[in-house]
Formats: sequence, structure tokens, C-alpha cells
Amino acid sequence: MTEPVLTVENLTVRLPMDADRKHAVSDVSMVLNKGEILCVVGESGSGKSVTAAAVMGLLPLESLKVDGGHIHYGGQDLLTLSETQMRRLRGKKIAMIFQEPMTSLNPVMRIGHQIAEVMEAHGQPRSEHRRRVVELLSDVGLPEPDKMVDRYPFRLSGGQRQRVMIAMALALEPDILIADEPTTALDVTTQAQILRLIRDLQRERGMAVMFITHDFGVVADIADRVAVMRYGEVVETGLARDVLNAPQHRYTRKLIDAVPGFRDEASARSDESPVLEVRNLRKIYRTGGGFFQPASELVAVDDVSFAIARGETLGLVGESGSGKSTIGQCIMRISSIDGGELLFGGNDIAHAQGKELKAYRSKAQMIFQDPFASLNPRHRIGKSIMMGPLANGVPRLEARQRMETLLERVGLERNSADRFPHEFSGGQRQRIGIARALAVQPDLLVADEAVSALDVSVQAQVLELLRDLRDEFRLAMLFITHDLRVASQVCDRVIVLHRGQIVEEGEVTRVFSAPEDAYTRSLLDAVPGRTWHNRPEPESA
Repeated sequence: MTEPVLTVENLTVRLPMDADRKHAVSDVSMVLNKGEILCVVGESGSGKSVTAAAVMGLLPLESLKVDGGHIHYGGQDLLTLSETQMRRLRGKKIAMIFQEPMTSLNPVMRIGHQIAEVMEAHGQPRSEHRRRVVELLSDVGLPEPDKMVDRYPFRLSGGQRQRVMIAMALALEPDILIADEPTTALDVTTQAQILRLIRDLQRERGMAVMFITHDFGVVADIADRVAVMRYGEVVETGLARDVLNAPQHRYTRKLIDAVPGFRDEASARSDESPVLEVRNLRKIYRTGGGFFQPASELVAVDDVSFAIARGETLGLVGESGSGKSTIGQCIMRISSIDGGELLFGGNDIAHAQGKELKAYRSKAQMIFQDPFASLNPRHRIGKSIMMGPLANGVPRLEARQRMETLLERVGLERNSADRFPHEFSGGQRQRIGIARALAVQPDLLVADEAVSALDVSVQAQVLELLRDLRDEFRLAMLFITHDLRVASQVCDRVIVLHRGQIVEEGEVTRVFSAPEDAYTRSLLDAVPGRTWHNRPEPESA
């Protein structure tokens, strides 16, 4: 029989009095066995991270109170231990990897020193620190670990920073590793590398891993067993193959159905005239050039050309650093342009200024990846949506009517206008961002990773909304994403970018079903759950 290393029994954590429900988690029980990967799956608010925080003893005591239950590890109930006792366990016996490494790493401390801090906190001799840190960085696949040890976090890519967090978590060879959405914000190839790394390290070291995710594609790649959570309760548990291919609970089926797949039906070719033509676009980032160092140049976008017709969605896909977002910023004229033309309505707006640029921006709008960061937290959302039309001379009464209509169109109540951004969920804030972009009645919409941070079910709703709005308003849409499954669902044509250059382009189903370039094939091979074919049959009526 498998040996349990961690047992959660009837865990109940109370929410503050003004919350939308009484408990963050209610009567939650699950078992983590030695040497296995348990995936805890559910949407935002399901209680996944609260359960993990309770295991780590990291619940914010002023807002989340444990009402009952037990968490057993090593013959003791973790909920009864003092902070001093928990501190001895954290890192040494139970370690955690967080979703966003940049907020977890100290930006002004070299990464080697940050990893060594874990060892120092648990009394390991300083003479061994550097050798051990270099060894750990090598184990997690970072290049030139003897040099990497002296770098600061800002000099590393997102995938490299996540590898540093894994190295830090493994520094003392814990029995249990908790990974809280560690791959959500990464591109597909980096995500595949991190998943493979966690799985390989878990097998080599015999660790037990609790892997928190909202994506059943990730579950298909990494899990031994699965626990599905909803509204703070565990609704289904079982072996990964059983849950994936024969789910018993309606909510589990809903999550699986929401995982975007690759569609088979080709898009009809648009015969409308282009709204935007990009010709030989070039963008160069220049740094340095002082007394003690020569200037350096990075060609972020190199001779890129394409066109988008009215009513069409063109996808830009590729890894981080491929130039996708830079192209979006150049099109929106957020970033300067070093060469090429941007033809909008037949006019080149590549270097437009003043009234000409303002007129262009009234017809070209952007939806950002993080709607909370792009909404003013001090403005009610009605005001945020109305600001664009008002700035373009629309009378206040008409702007308000437009705002209220758009709120209803994106699935929100009209009285939502008087609420602040923090009062909405992530998916609702993204709908507000879409309403704000549409308020000026644009011809062109640029969506930059607009659904990458959303739960799969919310993501599916927002993708359907974007498709409907594109067809209703006959918008030309540039859809930037690192998720090829999402691109397949929403795009008519797709461009694959690598190091600032187009390596492949065409109708989306053709490119994804019969890719011609090796780089496109590598992206497709890295899609989580790519080999998981046994989707459950739809529930009969």
C-alpha cells in the first residue's frame, strides 16, 4: 500500500463576515501519498490555495480562521504547532513554489544569496552554501550556474525565475513540495519544461508533490491522482486517468469541457478590405553606450508584414521574447517604431503625432493581460468606461447610455457602473476592460494575452464573448497569445513568431494540423495535455 505523507481531515477555514460565503474551505479532506503527484484542481475561489496555505501555516490570521479539522504530517497535527515549530518545518520538510516568482524574489538581492538564505535559516554551514547553490541551479537546468548564482532576478526570464524558485524549494530536500499554479503565466514551451522538471525531480528524490492548477491539460501531463474543488469543497477525487476519462461530478465535466482544444473546421477567408496593413515593421531596443560599456542592440521585430481585414481575427503566437507584445505596442503606438509602415484606412500612422495620433487611437483600442493593473482603482468602472468617449467629444448622456449598454452586452448589470474594480472577479474585470475598449466604437482591437490569467471556464466565456463582439461590430482583431489552444478557438489566421521574425503563417487549422516549420511543431508538441485524447463523452440528455 502507498504510504500517506500528508493527511488533511475535515479542514474548515472561516472567511470574514462580509464575504460572499461563510467558509473559504469547508470539511475538506485529502491524502498526499509518498512519491506521488496530487493535482488539486478548481477555479479561482475554490479553496485550492487556502488549503495549501493552511498546510504551510501561512493563512493570514486577521482574515482567515481555522474553524476545525486536522492536518497530519510526521505524526503531528500542523494546526496545533506554534509559529516557531512551523518555521522549523517550512523549507526543510514542506516547501512551496508560488505562482509569480518576481513577487516572491527580492529584486535587490542576488539569486545565490536568496537560495543560501534558506540553508542559513536551517543551520547549514556557510562554507557549503555556494557549492550547494550552484549544484541546485544545475539540477533545475539553468545555464552557466556558476555565473547565474551572482545575477539579480530582473536579469532572468520568467521561466528562469521559476526555476530559481524550484531550486530554493528543493534546497533542503523536503518531503513535500507544494506548487501553487507555477506555470500559469509561462509560454507553452517553458511550461512544458517546468512540468517535466518537477516530475523528474519528484521521481529522483521520491518527494510527494501537491500541484495546484485550474488546467486539466496540465493534470493530464503530470498527475497521479486528482482532487477537484469547488466553492471550498472537494467534489471528486481519484486516479488521474479515471477522473480525466470518466469524471463522475458535473463540475469536473464542466472544467474538462472548458479546456480549449484544436478545432477542425477551417475559417472562411475574409473578402473585406484590410483595416490595418503592417509593412516591414522593425523595432530595435538599444541599451548602454556609456563611458565604460559599448551600446548594444536587440532587434525585437524584424521585417514583419501582415494585414487584418474587418471581421477577422489574426493571431500572433510564439514564446516570450518572440516579439508578439512588441508588435502590439507598436501598432498601438505605445512604443516607437524603427522602420516600416502602419497603414490604417490607407494612411501611414507609424510616426503620427498630435491630432492625427488621437484620431487613430479613437479607432484602435487595446485589451491588456491584467485588467486590474489597467483600471484605475480609485475610479468607479462606469467612469473608466466613459472616459474614452468623453475624451473624443461624445456628449455625457450619450457616453453614459453607451457605457450601460456595453455593460449589459459583456454580461454585467447596469448598476455595476457604481462599483470599484476591486469589487469584481478577474473574469468580470476582463469584461470591463473589453467594454472600455469598445466604448469608443473602434475598428481595430488588439488583445494582448487577454485570457491567459483566467480560469479555463471563465476563459471559455470571454473567448466566446470576443468572437460574438467581433462579429456583431465587424471588428478587425489582433489576438496575441502564447496558448495555441486558445489561438485555435478564436483566430481565423495565425502568424508564428520566433525571435522577431515570422516563421509560418496561414489559416489556423492548416498551420496547427500540418505545420511546415520545425519551431511551430515544437510549440505544438509542448501544449499541455496534447496526447490526452480520451475526452469524456458529453452527458446524455
